[in-house]
Amino acid sequence: MKAALGNDLIDFRASHNRGRAEQPRLLARVLTASERTQLANQGSGDVGFALLWSAKEAAYKAAKKIQPALVFAPGRWQVDCADLALDDSRKHGTVIIADHPPIAVSWQHHAHWLHCIAVLGPVPQPIDSAVVALADCAPAASFSERERDSFSREQSAAVRTLARQLLAQRGIGDSEIVRERIERGLLPPRVFSNGVARDDIQLSLSHDGDYVAAAIAVEV
Repeated sequence: MKAALGNDLIDFRASHNRGRAEQPRLLARVLTASERTQLANQGSGDVGFALLWSAKEAAYKAAKKIQPALVFAPGRWQVDCADLALDDSRKHGTVIIADHPPIAVSWQHHAHWLHCIAVLGPVPQPIDSAVVALADCAPAASFSERERDSFSREQSAAVRTLARQLLAQRGIGDSEIVRERIERGLLPPRVFSNGVARDDIQLSLSHDGDYVAAAIAVEV
């Protein structure tokens, strides 16, 4: 099976990420019963919710590359991890989505953010990733008309510039990051060179609040 990469970012300081663990209706809609029990028993609050939510978002991005018609249904997907606490090491877990193999997830964090990377299938090559504050982003790269057709926000430009920097570190220049249009919307972003999709490159983009994050994996 072809491998797929996804990622998600949580800005802990953003107002929309505060108090989410104290909203019973939200928890009932997006978490499974066992996840709600784990969250309550461990008293992990918004940090625990962020771990669960980011894993589901990242896993969805990975799984949708394999199954484009997949509908986001977080309340039916199970995140399995030993606990919902953050420590100094990288944290690991899995996400179970029906009709897919278990999706491996890992988290890293900073005082202000949480970043989750999801891998569906074998990705033997290393994964390069970065999280950058919008205020510290390099000036936005120039984008082709085809690239700009799928975004308009400052954060979207910044995260694509960050992804290009990661690609450049791998010796990949003159690339486009394109979300192709289909009848029902847009496909996930892909890397193109000279108008041809680079199936040897996995890419995932995310942004939240004042931060952007990108992850790439290049077959060697």
